[in-house]
Amino acid sequence: MKKLLLVFLICLNINAFAQTHNYTIQGKIGNLNQPATVFLLYNDTIFNASVLHDGAFTFEGTIAHPTQAYLTLNKKGGGFTADNYVQFYVEAGGIIKVASPDSLAKAKITGTKTNDEYNSYKALMVDIERRDGELETKDTSATEEQKRSPAFLKELEMQNKALEKERRALNMQYITDHPGSLISLDALQSFATFSDYNAISALYNKLSAEVKNSPQGKAYAQTLDNMSAVGLGKIAPDFELPDTSARPVKLSSFRGKYVLLDFWASWCPVCRESSPGVLKAYKQYKDKNFTVLSVSLDKPGDKKAWLNAIHHDGLLWTQVSDLKFWQSPLVNLYKLTAIPQNFLLDPDGKIIARDLDSNELPAKLAEIFKQ
Repeated sequence: MKKLLLVFLICLNINAFAQTHNYTIQGKIGNLNQPATVFLLYNDTIFNASVLHDGAFTFEGTIAHPTQAYLTLNKKGGGFTADNYVQFYVEAGGIIKVASPDSLAKAKITGTKTNDEYNSYKALMVDIERRDGELETKDTSATEEQKRSPAFLKELEMQNKALEKERRALNMQYITDHPGSLISLDALQSFATFSDYNAISALYNKLSAEVKNSPQGKAYAQTLDNMSAVGLGKIAPDFELPDTSARPVKLSSFRGKYVLLDFWASWCPVCRESSPGVLKAYKQYKDKNFTVLSVSLDKPGDKKAWLNAIHHDGLLWTQVSDLKFWQSPLVNLYKLTAIPQNFLLDPDGKIIARDLDSNELPAKLAEIFKQ
């Protein structure tokens, strides 16, 4: 079950001032006719729209380099919708063919080098994605009794962790085997969210010079530089946020203690599933120079939902939030693109571990406190 990501159908606008080449996209989606409309998105822009005629549509334009893009379908016509979409790559070097019996979600896209490589990558990940969907269904269909069961929640957390470990291993193998593919760069970014800077930079350095020198590669090199600020061994950036009673709390005020800095939100089911494990560790080690500081990315106006989640889950430690959702300054400060995430800090405020699950956290604390 995937972690909740800060994702929208956008790509970096890195085409400026580059030499461009012609591309052509030809598609067929069953026998759909107007008002059914397909939209093409890339570089943070809805580039164009095409009304279907007997299922057919065409897009033509210029592109500087292979660029991640999306096609979306609105069968009822009208404006853009993101409900029915497919990811692919706009690039020159051949006609990009899109074929599907009835929806873009089932579309097969072929005809150019990067899209063929992307198809191979998706085939590699198909079993992981199938099991991810099954785990998602198990989570969303849980009864209220199951949602209150620590054993059920831990089972979900452990299954999710095991699945993500498999996903990470497959991605790492793909990157190692295909250093010259842009798909490897995208694969690297897909799991970098929950990895330390040192591990990600080592994988990045395995990529070919051509990939690293591409606009996407150079942009990600800058992202890696930014990630280094919250890598293992670095001092966690200080901040001040209001607690549940609107009193200001500074991270640095916890110096002298081991601190689990925990990012979550009341709307995040995966975060809520991990709460019992954090609570158990807190109760076991709170008298041994350990505490937790939770930072919520709840939305503006949702203070009640935040407070209700704290009460419902029995969270006993300090809770802070500016209720700014993904617009919180801490999103950039800690390079967050998904939650839950956590950072374990030593008494000097140095990051000594991150993204510990309900098994890893008590094991790490037992190691620290020699139990």
